[in-house]
Amino acid sequence: MSTSNDQDPIRPSDIAFTPVTAADSGKADNLPWQQRRASWVALAICVLLALVVIFVLPALVQPPDTPPVPIASDRTATPTAESPFRDAQLATARRAAQDVLSKILEKQAFLESKNVELWDREAFDRALAVAATGDTHYRQRAFDQAQGAYQSALDQLTALETAIPQRVSDALAAGQTALNNGDAEEATRQFEQVQAIAPDNAEAARGLARAEVLDQVIELVAEAAIARQNNDLSQARTLYREALALDADHAPAAAGLEAVNAKILDNRFNEAMSRGYTALERNQLDSAKTAFKQALQLKPDEPAARSGLTQASSAATKQTLQSLLSQATALESREQWHQARDTYARVMAIDSSVMEARLGQIRSAARAQLDDQIRGILDQPLRLSSDNVRQEAQRILADARTIKSPGAKLKEQISRLDQTVTTATTPVQVELVSDQDTLVTLYREGELGKFQRKQISLIPGKYVAVGTRRGYRDVRVEFQLGPEGLSQPVVVICKDPIS
Repeated sequence: MSTSNDQDPIRPSDIAFTPVTAADSGKADNLPWQQRRASWVALAICVLLALVVIFVLPALVQPPDTPPVPIASDRTATPTAESPFRDAQLATARRAAQDVLSKILEKQAFLESKNVELWDREAFDRALAVAATGDTHYRQRAFDQAQGAYQSALDQLTALETAIPQRVSDALAAGQTALNNGDAEEATRQFEQVQAIAPDNAEAARGLARAEVLDQVIELVAEAAIARQNNDLSQARTLYREALALDADHAPAAAGLEAVNAKILDNRFNEAMSRGYTALERNQLDSAKTAFKQALQLKPDEPAARSGLTQASSAATKQTLQSLLSQATALESREQWHQARDTYARVMAIDSSVMEARLGQIRSAARAQLDDQIRGILDQPLRLSSDNVRQEAQRILADARTIKSPGAKLKEQISRLDQTVTTATTPVQVELVSDQDTLVTLYREGELGKFQRKQISLIPGKYVAVGTRRGYRDVRVEFQLGPEGLSQPVVVICKDPIS
């Protein structure tokens, strides 16, 4: 038998096996036969039997008696040829497969740290099964196929890692939905899944806390709903507040409290409006305005409350105007013209369109002015000694006499003014005394000359007599002449010589 030189020698190769973790121990039935312990034992027995057949059995068989016939050969035996290029390719492929395998181990460790078995164990197991297929190829020195299998497993593990943020987001959303649906168990499961991936997730922690009290919150909300049906709004509000104290984010409790508060507000508003209109009907305008203002405080933008306040204010204004007009009319009847004028002015300040107030103001102002003028003359009758003042007094008297239906007060003023003017224009005898050496001059009357005694007629008023004499100081004598005359003569004598 000759040995062929064309066959490559069989070399043992280094096989890198993926470590079997505790997570894999429960999956033995799903692994390929190359990774089962029983399969390896059977394979070892087969190899051992083959070695016995090849090496031991020939030694036990006797050779034939005839000598062997040598077979000539034109070629001498040579060593098996080496394949360095092929070996280099295999080494490169093996290193590439090992590089991918190391990345698989990193991803596997990372995903296990994120408790992948709790949220996608099936996909994780599938990826590891593909990696085990790569191990089979690796042991068969099919490094390219091993690398491909490893890369596929790595891609699957990478996809699991990449999907973690979305899984967290989906779990949070699912947990929130479960809370909204009142499913505490499902909410707890979803939020615990998030915490398994991200233990520090604040939203998951908050969700778990809400899930713990969800049943209590639901019970309180249900009791509050019953209280609302019974129109016990105060109790309903208390129960909703208790529910929100346990879970401030519980939407049904928040919505229920908002609805109850709105209903309570509506009731208070309607009550204030009712009081306002009742007071308005009873002409209790101040009470009506107070009630409508309270309604506006509750609902500042409510047109009905604003309209009610406007109506009450208008009625109150009308009432005030009517009262002021009545007061002014009463003041006019009592001939209290100044007060009447001021009262009409108050009406005009409130509503300048009130024609009655406008005419009353004009009328009372004119009468108040006439009253002032008459009083001014009666209080200072001596001013009538002036021609201008006397003429003005006569004009005032004529104006007063033209007024139709004068009151008792005006009649009395006309009578007094007439008498005063008459008296003021009636001359009164005045005696002046001098020394026949002093030149006497009476202002407004002229020079009286030198005399010892002199009688002259003057109308009542204020007068000034001046005496002059050569070598003596001038003298000035003022006297006031009334209708009754003077009790003593007026003395005008220059007595002080000039030194």
